Amino acid sequence: MKRKNIKKLQTFAYDTYCDFNSTSAAAVAGKDIILQVWNEDGTDLLAVAGQKSLTINRSADTIEVSSKDTTGGWKSNIAGMKEWSIETDGLYVASDESHKTLSKAFLNSDPVCIKVINAKLGVPLFGGLAYVTEYNLEAPYDDGMTYSITLSGNGALVDLSTMYASPDLVRIEKPSSGTATAEVTVYGAPSTISASSEASGVTASVSNGVVTISVASTASKGLATVTITSGEETADVEVIIY
Repeated sequence: MKRKNIKKLQTFAYDTYCDFNSTSAAAVAGKDIILQVWNEDGTDLLAVAGQKSLTINRSADTIEVSSKDTTGGWKSNIAGMKEWSIETDGLYVASDESHKTLSKAFLNSDPVCIKVINAKLGVPLFGGLAYVTEYNLEAPYDDGMTYSITLSGNGALVDLSTMYASPDLVRIEKPSSGTATAEVTVYGAPSTISASSEASGVTASVSNGVVTISVASTASKGLATVTITSGEETADVEVIIY
């Protein structure tokens, strides 16, 4: 067989039965999903040692809105307040800083800042503030010592897999001279961040995930848009100049 035909056969095989876009190829292995916790002063992000399982619970209250006007004999419901929690267990490593941090937070009833990541891809998935509401230790005579922890969310569980800016609307008073600024924080950026605006007199700079929007005295009053870009993702921040 000629070399040219071999190459054609290889290309045919690659395109025919090597489907990298299939559901199975895109599936995520649970072993790659890791729970992390920030230390007390926010200088280090610690993977919780000894992890074996991880469950992220998200739910919303149900509010019944049935009345005499409801037809068909079926109750009507709407979604109420949302809540989240995380459960994890594994082998207990008492000397690890992650468990020291969680244990201290539990004893002092202090919140902890957590993050869930895909360690294989190196991308964040979720983050939020939580309280350690359960910290159980088990020490059977015929097995290793284990822990089970429940983290109850305080506020939103932020989806870090999609880039967004907070706040996404800022008001800046037009200065009579020089510049006036406002800052927004970018979350879930997959790569290096850049920011720009097409509006005259409006500029943006980036440092450590924070975008500083500057409005010069030459800018026109009204609405301007700053576009934040990271890889193929974009997020817009609306700027009201008054």
